[in-house]
Amino acid sequence: MSVAMLIDNPTGSQETYEALRAKLGLEGPVGGVAHIAGPSPNGGWRVIEIFESAEAAGRFLKERFAPALAELGFEGPPPQPQFWPVHSVMT
Repeated sequence: MSVAMLIDNPTGSQETYEALRAKLGLEGPVGGVAHIAGPSPNGGWRVIEIFESAEAAGRFLKERFAPALAELGFEGPPPQPQFWPVHSVMT
């Protein structure tokens, strides 16, 4: 079952997002379905990603996202994602 993931990073920025995207080599949605990013209404940066499964999301966060953040000098714990099941996606 597809899952949506929301990462809201209050200290994030477009510059950090672009550097992380370049580090990861992302040219499309990492979860295979959809990727949305932009400024958070409360400040910082927000990313919504739709993955094909919760397992795929977990692998990405552990094996690619956290190490890339560390390589870019991000200090402290990474932003905590929120997940929910996806009923439908319209584009």
